[in-house]
Amino acid sequence: MSDPEVFLTKPLAYSYVRMSTDIQLKGDSLRRQTERSKKYADDHDLHLVEDFRLEDIGVSAFKGDNLSTGELGKFLEAVKAGRIPKGSYLLVESFDRLSRQKLSAAVPLFFDITSNGINLVTLSDNQLYKAGEAEFAQLIISIAMMARANEESEIKSQRLSAAWDAKRKAIDDKKLTGLCPAWLALSDDRKSFGVLEDRAQIVRRIFEDSASGQGSFVITRRLNDLGTPAFGRSNGWVQSYVTKIIQTRAVLGEFQPHTKQNGKRIPFGDPIPGYYPQIVDEELFLRAQFARGKRRIEGGGRKGEALRNLFTHLAKCGNCGSPMHFLNKGFGPGGGTYLKCSQALRGLACVSTPWRYQDFERSFFLYVREIDLGEILAASATKSDAIALDNRLTSLKEKRNQLEVQRERSYALINQAISIDFVSAKLKECENDLAGVDVQIAEVELQLSAIREQQSISPDEVHRLIDQLQETEGPDAFAQRTMLAGRLREIVRDLRLDVEGNKPRLEKAEALFDQAGTDPTERQRILEVIRRTNFEAKRYNRSFTVVLADGVSRRIVLNNDDPTDFVAEVTVDAAGNPAGSERCMDLETLFGLRSGG
Repeated sequence: MSDPEVFLTKPLAYSYVRMSTDIQLKGDSLRRQTERSKKYADDHDLHLVEDFRLEDIGVSAFKGDNLSTGELGKFLEAVKAGRIPKGSYLLVESFDRLSRQKLSAAVPLFFDITSNGINLVTLSDNQLYKAGEAEFAQLIISIAMMARANEESEIKSQRLSAAWDAKRKAIDDKKLTGLCPAWLALSDDRKSFGVLEDRAQIVRRIFEDSASGQGSFVITRRLNDLGTPAFGRSNGWVQSYVTKIIQTRAVLGEFQPHTKQNGKRIPFGDPIPGYYPQIVDEELFLRAQFARGKRRIEGGGRKGEALRNLFTHLAKCGNCGSPMHFLNKGFGPGGGTYLKCSQALRGLACVSTPWRYQDFERSFFLYVREIDLGEILAASATKSDAIALDNRLTSLKEKRNQLEVQRERSYALINQAISIDFVSAKLKECENDLAGVDVQIAEVELQLSAIREQQSISPDEVHRLIDQLQETEGPDAFAQRTMLAGRLREIVRDLRLDVEGNKPRLEKAEALFDQAGTDPTERQRILEVIRRTNFEAKRYNRSFTVVLADGVSRRIVLNNDDPTDFVAEVTVDAAGNPAGSERCMDLETLFGLRSGG
């Protein structure tokens, strides 16, 4: 802002420019308002302060945003703080540039300006409203002009709403707008949209990939690698557009009208169902949204073609709880891929022994039989009843999530002076829909439970499927492993790896003895007993514990020399009742329930 004392010989003038949309910048509005201000300042020997940009572009005066958050409000604050000298001039094209609010808000604004020592000039009629000296006739004129500005805005708003309402009622006769998604084309008579089937097929594949767990980056790269033609004039696919496709409900046939407020595009009224031809079924759409939500919460990441680590964001160190890092040591005798505690990898105190990844993957799928490995690997060719029900369950849960969000938005309307009857109707509709979805979820879960109780697969078949999973390469492997990783995130709540069994706990016991100042001879005797019993009970063998989404947990103690052989397998149901099978000894001895721990 210019220093007021620099211009002692001339009063200062400030030009205020407001335009409701930035579209007017392309026309004559900005030039016209600016030139009028310069001419008035020159004609009346005023110094126009041009380094103080008093402009509200794309800001509405109908709701008073230019005063509450815009430059006009900041100008008045500067006036009241004394940073702008009394006797200065505020130049505006007309009263409607200052305010289009009702008189109860517009008139106080007029007096707020003039009573604080600012001369107000309306350039359209060359009227000067002197600070604190406005004549009665001038006041009447200014009030009438402000009332007209508000009335014009009200009428414009009502006409816009009425025009949209008329268009909505005539949807069957004529579409609201010629704009449509890139996989559709408006008919010559503007009464319907036709599907561009080659593009619709691409969109369906995008949704299939998203529902299987692939993120927008991976999908975009695949589209470009395959040379899939991009929609429009773009040379290739971009990630933001793929994301936009996955999020739009236009694929379900819905059209959401929009309007502009303060330069921002916002939804206008409720979505119109059946406006477009539907090209993606709702179940697939909801599964894609569910998968995107899981990726946002648990992390996505850019995955290589092999999707090597199925347990990203799942596997944690059983000793410290840190994530297990996927470590690639390359080729050669000491090469291969491993899981290792990320804390130990950073040189901090924890188990530094790695677990060969392929061995862990094989052990996991051998003993966590809740994962429908056969069905998932065969899903690309033919979907079993269980897979179909799983997909149905996922879509229902996502629909329930969306209904809950819709219900919360309906509650929020109560604080916005919206009709109580309208809000009550919205809430009742949401509650009825939620109740219906809950019934469907219960039915699907019951059917799934019945199918899985009947499922039986031989150990040899499980081994064959694991071999298939680990040996398949290329796009098929990526698609299968992506689907499997998504399924793991749905069914596994927690996964802990004890690479050295409970050996780290012995080291903690040694530290406790040292802190307590235990007699060295007694300390050594106790530790030897613990070591011997732990070794005999194979408590130093590597093991893992998995907790499933339904509350069931399973701990597997493995034979260190054979990832397909186990020492003990213990399952604890959701109520806390253990059951299992063991070799060599009873479970209580194995897990240290009687001695040594």
